[in-house]
Amino acid sequence: MKSEREKKGLAHFRGLTFQEQLNIVWQTGILLDTKRLPGFWLHLYAVNSFFVEMWICQRWLDVTLVRGFLDTEELKPYIDRISLDSLLIS
Repeated sequence: MKSEREKKGLAHFRGLTFQEQLNIVWQTGILLDTKRLPGFWLHLYAVNSFFVEMWICQRWLDVTLVRGFLDTEELKPYIDRISLDSLLIS
């Protein structure tokens, strides 16, 4: 179960404008993976206590969707491609 702090972080993120969400991802996000789907690049970021998928149109090179989530079940498409070791603070 996610803590209230984690839920508030994602709730706050979702309440931001699209541009503000992009700024948060670009300023504080840690890129975990990039993959290609027909017509899109998907970038997966760790941002604070949640994850963000950024969908980028390959034709126009525009970010068309920013999707934040907490549920680690949604990481399944990435699990064999990413190393969460990069998130550990030494």
